[in-house]
Amino acid sequence: MYDLSGKVAIVTGAAQGIGRSIALELAAQGADLLVTDIQEHKVSEVAKEIKNTGQKSVHMAVDVTVAIQVHSMVERVISEFGRIDILINNAGGSGNIGIKDIEDVSEKTWLDQIALNLTGAFLCCQSVTPHMKAQGSGRIVNLSSYTSQGTFGDLTTTGARLPYAAAKSGILGLTHQLAKDLGPDGIYVNAVMPGLILTEPGARVRQRYELLDEETQQRMTQAIPLGRAGTPDEVAKAVVFLASDDASYITGSVLEVTGGS
Repeated sequence: MYDLSGKVAIVTGAAQGIGRSIALELAAQGADLLVTDIQEHKVSEVAKEIKNTGQKSVHMAVDVTVAIQVHSMVERVISEFGRIDILINNAGGSGNIGIKDIEDVSEKTWLDQIALNLTGAFLCCQSVTPHMKAQGSGRIVNLSSYTSQGTFGDLTTTGARLPYAAAKSGILGLTHQLAKDLGPDGIYVNAVMPGLILTEPGARVRQRYELLDEETQQRMTQAIPLGRAGTPDEVAKAVVFLASDDASYITGSVLEVTGGS
């Protein structure tokens, strides 16, 4: 258990999957939240779930690739709660179309993936930093992916693999440098790197996994030393640890939640 009483957090991409689990785990540890996603109806339901735990929660429809929307998101959390202690950069994804070969990656697909998975995190970090500097404290946790290490073979659960891997690798560089830049201001910056995580039924990764034949599914899980896929809750617990004061001497680090992959 981590005591996040009195802390205020933003979670992007919180409508479902890992983002939803992170938001609910932060609330379970006492944080109040602003949850955002481009899927406003779904993220509003997550905000209701948080309120049912007794914590305060507001929601917004936000496209993190648009700077003015990110700025409005941060202004909203300050107007509602008066501070921002924790930023979780979870919004992202590899798209809905499987693209394996570099020859098939259009310039638009490349730029869209970089914008969603890297530029969005940069914009969110940039927008919260002045407020965290003013209060002399803050926690930023960025979501990378094991795909950043490169994958081989079939696309399986990943869409536009190459630009997605490049963007999630960029998250690691962003994390390492920003941790050094903001450490003197009392702001911690870390990353979590999930491996194969099976989200709830209906979520994109789960749908892709369930479309695979049984042999491919078994091959994927057997390649993981722990012999199974992870759950969103397991990622959420790692994120919340890094967002808490228990991680008091950890910054610029990457916590892998991969089952040993």
